[in-house]
Amino acid sequence: MDRLQSMETATRNWETTELAASNKRKYSIMTEAYAYYLTMKADPIKETRAQYAADLEKFIEQRKYVFAPSSHDMTRVVKCVFGTDRRRVSAYSIALREALNQKVSAKDLVDFIEQNGGVEQIRLGGTKPLSATLRAGKVKAEVTAAQLGMIKFDARFVRANADWADRQVVIVATYLPTGEFQANAVIRHDSAVNAALAAYYSQQQAAARAVAKAERDAETQRVADLKKNTAKVKAAVAKNVPKLTKEEKQTKQKAKVAVERKQAERVAANMAHANSLFEEALA
Repeated sequence: MDRLQSMETATRNWETTELAASNKRKYSIMTEAYAYYLTMKADPIKETRAQYAADLEKFIEQRKYVFAPSSHDMTRVVKCVFGTDRRRVSAYSIALREALNQKVSAKDLVDFIEQNGGVEQIRLGGTKPLSATLRAGKVKAEVTAAQLGMIKFDARFVRANADWADRQVVIVATYLPTGEFQANAVIRHDSAVNAALAAYYSQQQAAARAVAKAERDAETQRVADLKKNTAKVKAAVAKNVPKLTKEEKQTKQKAKVAVERKQAERVAANMAHANSLFEEALA
């Protein structure tokens, strides 16, 4: 309950005082909302999941929010955090559900949104969430072209026939310590195949994001190291500059005073000359 209230308050503060530089803050709050959903659905401790779900229901009841029976729980969390603006709730929920579909972790959410053009780009349709069928279609040819080996099952256990020819199936298998896979089931169903291909696509995207993040982190570290080394060089140079003796400091100070005195005398002379000209003009 307190978490939801804290996020709601953060949203209000963002709207009233931080709108000019809101994207980073907005993504930060979205990350908190996304993490809340993930905890509510996938925390290993059952009691924690139940507590988060109960807090959400209590918060909805207090705010008197109304949802359709078919509303995704992500939409419910987003509305609790970001308020009742339907357009905003819809756009943010779409972005977070797409991240969920692609198995993006909470810590990688900001990178994911920025790489996909931002929440507004998703709202405008430039980066629409991909259904399982579309994700499957993007990798089907690639997977079909790959050949990992040939498997032949006993006809007593897998009753395949000519109708199965050139059709994709899903093989459920268990990896053994020997390095072998033990086949447990063969499923011939379009939905199962699409789900498997969609998962393969999401895995690819997650790997690509991990590589991109590693490259950005390496570049950030390189820049930080460069700044650190530059600071060390400057410090070393400053340390090696010979210090002035007391006499040298006094001489330098006297020269400075002499220059300032001459400048003052020059200004005074110019003023006196200007005054004399002014007096002559009056006479």
